[in-house]
Amino acid sequence: MRRLATLALAALAALATAAPAHATFPGSNGRIAAAANGDVFRAIITLPPMGSGRGRNVRFLRDCQLSESGQPDSGDCAILYRSPSWAPGGRRLAFDSGAAVALVNSDRSGFRSLGAVTDDDGEPAYAPGGRSLAFTGRTGSRRDLYVRGTSGGTSGGAARRIAKRAGSPDWSRRDRIAFVRRGVIYSVAPRGGPVDLIARGSSPSWSSSGRSIAFARRGGIYVARADGSGIRRVIRCSGCRTPAFSPDGRLLVYKRDGLVVARASDGKRLRTIIEDVRGSFDASEPSWQSR
Repeated sequence: MRRLATLALAALAALATAAPAHATFPGSNGRIAAAANGDVFRAIITLPPMGSGRGRNVRFLRDCQLSESGQPDSGDCAILYRSPSWAPGGRRLAFDSGAAVALVNSDRSGFRSLGAVTDDDGEPAYAPGGRSLAFTGRTGSRRDLYVRGTSGGTSGGAARRIAKRAGSPDWSRRDRIAFVRRGVIYSVAPRGGPVDLIARGSSPSWSSSGRSIAFARRGGIYVARADGSGIRRVIRCSGCRTPAFSPDGRLLVYKRDGLVVARASDGKRLRTIIEDVRGSFDASEPSWQSR
């Protein structure tokens, strides 16, 4: 069934030819993880950064395979598949599995779900050391920002709230966590405390050096220094979102009718590595693996 789903993914993307991104850690450029939802599957997938654009070389790290009628057929259909985030070194990945955050190794082994802290834990982002996660949790109608460990079985260690009314967290190599509150990007220390304003925008994503941050806002994809100064638009486009730097800092991947790779220096579009088909397939929320 998995092979059939892979073939279906390729076919859907070929027809197209006729949602938070995360910080990248230092290393060589590895594979790009994404949340994928289609007619015959839901999954966390990975793709090569310079793929064909037709869904080739797709790997399913965790998935739910569906029948033609949309009923569960195989895999794990009890969870959702959103917001993948690579750990430093690229051997493990966290993702939003619905009510809780889950972890899985890059070879598909070692899946486990961390115990939920709030009514709805999600949007995980790894710390530079790989032993902690930032994530958002919802209680009632409010979503706040938390930090927790990843060891200790399903408990994952104690969680602490570090900011209120926060979304789309991303953890910098320089130990600042960016987040969005009411359309504005801020940063905060992992222990909490005062917040620093960075810029208006959404989907913040730190570079592997922690010196730059990419984000989306009206008109395209922008890059600024870590303190929000020197803002420049590198990609002019409508509807672009969730940018993520490559580990070497030279490229950006972002969402626009699929996943697109472009040069970070001038925004020159290099490759569409997977394409969406309206109503049939959607790939979103890219995270770039470091190796």
